[in-house]
Amino acid sequence: MLRWLIGGGREPQGLAEKSPLQTIGEEQTQNPYTELLVLKAHHDIVRFLVQLDDYRFASAGDDGTVVVWNAQTGEKLLELNGHSQKITAITTFPSLEGCEGKNQLILTASADRTVWNCDTGRQVQKVSCFQSTVKCLTVLQRLDVWLSGGNDLCVWNRKLDLLCKTSHLSDTGW
Repeated sequence: MLRWLIGGGREPQGLAEKSPLQTIGEEQTQNPYTELLVLKAHHDIVRFLVQLDDYRFASAGDDGTVVVWNAQTGEKLLELNGHSQKITAITTFPSLEGCEGKNQLILTASADRTVWNCDTGRQVQKVSCFQSTVKCLTVLQRLDVWLSGGNDLCVWNRKLDLLCKTSHLSDTGW
């Protein structure tokens, strides 16, 4: 067993029954934040949060689910199910002009790649030309493209057409 020392560090120690109870004094800094609300919808670790607009955000994680929340009330607005594995990246991308709602797409990555309409909760498209899990996503709005990275680096247009793909060798060789 290890005993944590007030000054930092730790030292080996005998059984817990033999050690005196130690308390941390008044000098410990207090958490300046107050928990307002605990949002419950996921069944595993939440790894990603992304702002959709001034009133909504989305959470995603290891349960393969994306949840869209009302940022003011904490109400669950949509639950996006469709990934068979944990989500490894998430970002937003304005959809084509003339689309309904707030014109926002949610791009999520996993071993399967999915694009969602965050206003309706519908799956827009599943992109399947990857040979490996996508690890990261980003949007270059000025160029009107988005990028995905894993073993392949891909450039996509707004219509989800693959514009460019660059592969590299893995660390294991050829």
